[in-house]
Amino acid sequence: MTIRPFVGSTETTLLATNANGLIVLGTTGGDVSITFSAATTTDLEPGRYAYDFVFDSGSVVTRLLEGKFIVVAGVTV
Repeated sequence: MTIRPFVGSTETTLLATNANGLIVLGTTGGDVSITFSAATTTDLEPGRYAYDFVFDSGSVVTRLLEGKFIVVAGVTV
């Protein structure tokens, strides 16, 4: 899963992969867990972001999910 500041950006804000442990593939049923800890997201600046989640079989890359989200500044410290 790649998170970028906007669609078409070449800058990667966050990257979740099976290799870095942020994506965990289930052993049955095709379950996938994507987890970003507070430590991972602490440096996210308030603003709009775009993401996509792709599956790379080695010969074919398939986009499974895409979207946008907004990070707002916290009020409580």
